[in-house]
Amino acid sequence: MLNYFHKIRHTNPSLFGVLIALFGVLVLTPDTLAIRLSELDRWPLMGWRGILMGIVLLLGWRLFFSQNPSSEWRSLGSWPGLVVIIAFSINSVTFTIGIVETSATVVLTAVATMPVFAAILSFFMLGERQGWSGWLTIAAAMGGVGMVVLDGNNAINVPDGSVVFGAVFGVLTAIGLALTFTMVRKHRNLAIVPAAALGALISGIIGFSLSDISSIINGPLLPILIMGVVILPLSFTCLAIAPRYTSSAVVSLLMLLEMVLGPFWVWLGVGERPTLLMICGATFVALVLGLHILRAQR
Repeated sequence: MLNYFHKIRHTNPSLFGVLIALFGVLVLTPDTLAIRLSELDRWPLMGWRGILMGIVLLLGWRLFFSQNPSSEWRSLGSWPGLVVIIAFSINSVTFTIGIVETSATVVLTAVATMPVFAAILSFFMLGERQGWSGWLTIAAAMGGVGMVVLDGNNAINVPDGSVVFGAVFGVLTAIGLALTFTMVRKHRNLAIVPAAALGALISGIIGFSLSDISSIINGPLLPILIMGVVILPLSFTCLAIAPRYTSSAVVSLLMLLEMVLGPFWVWLGVGERPTLLMICGATFVALVLGLHILRAQR
C-alpha cells in the first residue's frame, strides 16, 4: 500500500493530494464522538486536546517533515507566524467550547462555512475578487446555518447549553481556520505544522490552567488518547500537506464530509440526534458550498 501511494505521488500528484485529503477528513470525522465519549468538561477537554496534539505535531514535524528546522522555526517569529499561532490557538478554544455547549450538527455546520470566510479574507488579503455567485453563496450558506440554529433546541440528547453561543463559537472557529490557511497561502515560507503545534499547546495550557486537578484525570483514557494522539495530529497533517498536490478547492470540498459524517458518528455512538430541519439545513449548506467550489474550480 505504501509503495502504491509513493508511486501515485510521483506519477499523479493531483490524485495523491485528493487521497491524502480524503484520508485526513475521514480520520477527523470521529473527533466529535471522541469528545462526547471522553465525558470531560470544557477546560480539561481543551487542555488534553491542545497538549497532546501540540506534542505529537512537534515530534512528527521534527522527525518526518522538517527540511530546514532552524529556518522554519525562525519563520514562526515573524508577524505572519504569530498570527497563525494565535489563530490556531483560538480555533482550538472556540471549537472545544462550542462542541461542549450544544449539538454537534450546529457547530460542525457553522465550521463548514470556513470556505466562505476564506473567500472574504482572500478578497482583502490576496486581492482575489468574488463575483456575484461568490457573494450569493456566502449569503445562502449563512442562511442554511441560521436554519440549523433556529431548530437546534429541538435536537435530541444534546448538551443543554446555548445553541446560539455554540453556533457563534463554530463560526469563530471557521474564521480562525480561514485566517490560518489564507496566511499560509500568502506567506509560502511559513511552517504551518510547528505553528499549529504551538497554537495547540497554548490552548492546552489555557485549558489546564482553568481546570481543577480532579477534573483533569477524571475522564476515560482511551478516547482522550485517540483524540489527542491520533485523530487531531494525523488529520491536520494530512490536510496541511494535501494542498501542495491538489487545489485548495478540492480540499475544502472534501472537508464538507466532516459536517455529514461527524454528527452521524455521534448519533450512532451516543444517540445525539438532530431534527429533520437541522439535517435539511446542514444538507443545504453542504450543497451550496460544494456547488460553488466545483464551479470556482472549473
